[in-house]
Amino acid sequence: MPLTYYKPKPMLPIANRPVIDYVISRIVAAGITDITLALGYKPTEVVAFTEGYIGLDLCYSAEDEPSGTAGAVRLAAGDCGEEIVVCSADTISDCDILSLVRTHRENRAFVTMETTTVDDLGEYGEIISENGVVCALREKCVYNKGRRGVANAGTYVLDPRVLDYIPQGVFFDFAKDLFPYLLKAGKRICEKRNDGYWRDVGSLSDFYKANYDMMSRGAMPLVKHLSRRYGAFINGNLISSGAVVSGRINNCIIGENAVIASSAVLKDCIVLAGEIVTGSYENCVIGREFAVCPRLKGVNMDNVRGFDSNKSGEFVKIFPHLT
Repeated sequence: MPLTYYKPKPMLPIANRPVIDYVISRIVAAGITDITLALGYKPTEVVAFTEGYIGLDLCYSAEDEPSGTAGAVRLAAGDCGEEIVVCSADTISDCDILSLVRTHRENRAFVTMETTTVDDLGEYGEIISENGVVCALREKCVYNKGRRGVANAGTYVLDPRVLDYIPQGVFFDFAKDLFPYLLKAGKRICEKRNDGYWRDVGSLSDFYKANYDMMSRGAMPLVKHLSRRYGAFINGNLISSGAVVSGRINNCIIGENAVIASSAVLKDCIVLAGEIVTGSYENCVIGREFAVCPRLKGVNMDNVRGFDSNKSGEFVKIFPHLT
């Protein structure tokens, strides 16, 4: 929040490409074109964008009620009798899915998960393994805060028999429910470490960092899409092809059809699609009726004090944490 007040996380822009675009591109790079999207919150925008992909066999599975990460996959998979690759749609990774599948088959695993080393386990579930075989799972907790370790990275290869262990009609999560149950049942869960790029974009601060990571990397694969618009690097800024920039910008990412007025001065800012900016901002994400600092954590729309006017006369939402 507040970005997800208007958009689901998979549609938030990372260097002017929605998160889902990076995820789909990684799947297609592995030669997979039969893809089902498990949808929950604000599904229509995801459908509208992904229907523009060329050469993919896409299906959609929408929840009536939240059923958890595993429950959503169970609903989407139906009676699938083949291996299933599951990718979280709120992470960006360069994990080689083909390599993950090979590891899964070589180890005759029930589940194989992508893992990654993180600097703060307090934000993630910890994976304990020996020689690539998972022996324990520890959910995220405050006692792990600031401790470096191995975390679940959110990409899985599942034996189709895994679906039999996911109950229908109840909320069931991979990390909290399914994987601990499979370990207790003696099922083989393996891990493959991703030593490359990985970031969860589930917080405002990580969303901000991921934008600038991808702005500097610029080498992730692309899948053909009918309506995707490309931006260009101009004087150190990533500017969408439909944006209009008249003001001064420095190291900024400007979204599709955004307008930066002549009175605007921006530094290290991300401007979302369609926004009109007239004021002066630094280190902010600027969207519909808000300009918010990415260093904040747990920003909620309930924190809004109301509207205030900055010096340029543009109205922005002010959060109590911002001083």
